[in-house]
Amino acid sequence: MLLRRALRRLLRFAFHLFYNPFAFTYDLVSALVSRGHWRTWTRAAIPRIQGTRILELPCGTGNLLLDLHSAGYAPIGADLSPWMLDITRGKLQRNSAPGRLVRARAQALPFPTGAFDSVVMTFPPGFISDLSALTEIRRVLDARGRLIWVDGARFVQPGLWSRLVNRWIGFVGGEIEYAQLMQQVLERAGFSAQVEWVGDEESAVAVATATKET
Repeated sequence: MLLRRALRRLLRFAFHLFYNPFAFTYDLVSALVSRGHWRTWTRAAIPRIQGTRILELPCGTGNLLLDLHSAGYAPIGADLSPWMLDITRGKLQRNSAPGRLVRARAQALPFPTGAFDSVVMTFPPGFISDLSALTEIRRVLDARGRLIWVDGARFVQPGLWSRLVNRWIGFVGGEIEYAQLMQQVLERAGFSAQVEWVGDEESAVAVATATKET
């Protein structure tokens, strides 16, 4: 138990570096770890989006914002990391993709109540375990709004790399299966959620589609 707690603290510190001063490595590392599946995994959110008022939180390095723009949406991207936002801003400019970027903490979003039809999260960092963050996301969603959360990817083919990545994801999720963890987190925050695995012959990713409970 003590070892697991120490490893989790070390992991949080590593993620802090990864999302901030080392943000320039994010695209390369995610592509390598996922064997090139990262963009495919994050795009699993797009078919589940409803409406036109879209928030991606956090927007990271902007890849999904570009994909959403290509799909005909005009999303807003929010992230706490100024390094991530700088990278995203450059990508949007180079691709002539208009988009509003906001630096914001998930626990205090600078948007009015009911501002969005859909909020999209793909592989969000540690704030997802903070009930106040999900409560804030719930606030900015329209009464019939939808939260789409993509996370917990795993490889389904045998091999050393697959076992290592799957074990790491299992460690992050804890003692229960990742889709079950997502369901519990969302229901605790007052969402009604459905979680499904989406993938191909090589990998799968958990996709939660959640709405406000009435």
